[in-house]
Amino acid sequence: MIWALRVAFLLQALLGLGLARLLLGQAPAEPEINAHLVLGAVAALLAIVVLSPSPGDDGVVATARFFPLLPLIVGLLIRIGTAPGLLIIYVHIALGIAAVGLIEMAIARRRRAARGSA
Repeated sequence: MIWALRVAFLLQALLGLGLARLLLGQAPAEPEINAHLVLGAVAALLAIVVLSPSPGDDGVVATARFFPLLPLIVGLLIRIGTAPGLLIIYVHIALGIAAVGLIEMAIARRRRAARGSA
């Protein structure tokens, strides 16, 4: 399950990188935008499922579990047009990068905890 979570976030980041051409004034294709949105929802749901609470978890794991919902919500606001502008897109990008970092930190902490208990 952890690999599915990592792959979802990697694909999400690659699609987001492709959509970054929007910052240069080039409009992305509709299917590309929809794929980014759907994959973002899948990645956020996978984070909630994969990082479900377990004994010994700390605040980082709990934060990483729900943090991917923030870029998803901001992305939805951008998509429906209630949060237009480049500044909100930059916020969305920063939240997405932070979400990937938190997920990787949580996975590493769980791995270290599993090695320590073995």
